[in-house]
Amino acid sequence: MLDKCSEVASDLSLSFNVLKSHCIAVGKLHKCIINPMTLCGNSVDWCSSIKYLGIHILGGKHVKFDINPCKRAFYAACNSIFTYGCNINELALLSLQESYSLSILMYAAPALSLSNRQIDELGACWNSVIRRIFGYGRTESVKAVLLGLGRLNVKHLIMERKIKFFRHLWFSENNIMHNIFISHLLYNSDSDCMLRSVFWTLSNAFMFVSTQFESYVG
Repeated sequence: MLDKCSEVASDLSLSFNVLKSHCIAVGKLHKCIINPMTLCGNSVDWCSSIKYLGIHILGGKHVKFDINPCKRAFYAACNSIFTYGCNINELALLSLQESYSLSILMYAAPALSLSNRQIDELGACWNSVIRRIFGYGRTESVKAVLLGLGRLNVKHLIMERKIKFFRHLWFSENNIMHNIFISHLLYNSDSDCMLRSVFWTLSNAFMFVSTQFESYVG
């Protein structure tokens, strides 16, 4: 396949940047020794992780995602806002953190298969920001604060965004994306059962309301 890429690139007078190309092994045989890969006569390095569209993917028996770079970028953004926003009130500071820092923490979350532990880690990051804004101790719970402010915790934010992401794929005009999504939803045993149930309930409710509206208009 790489040789074919080289042939096509040569025909189109294009070239691949091998320094920006990497190989990663995923699957049951990921620990096996694999022959070096070459692209346009140059060797492509094997890596244990790669960065693709801002997402760090780890090799191994299964596809996993590294959230540590995301957490570091999140804390950097938070500290910057805390440094320059020390004289504004709590709600304004919270709004800034939600707009600029939380978006970094939640980047691509609807499309990723994160473990419960990783979701808890992301939640702990955001809770630490809430504690700092409102002057809570490290061991104090912020559930009451989030509830009083009408905010969701990170776990439910991810679920909400996944439902919106699922709905976008469900009504996508791209047949390939739509069919891949349906296959994943129906046959992937690793999917979140509760999330699938919520999505199907909302989809059925939406279709019912749409049908009733069309009947009424007709």
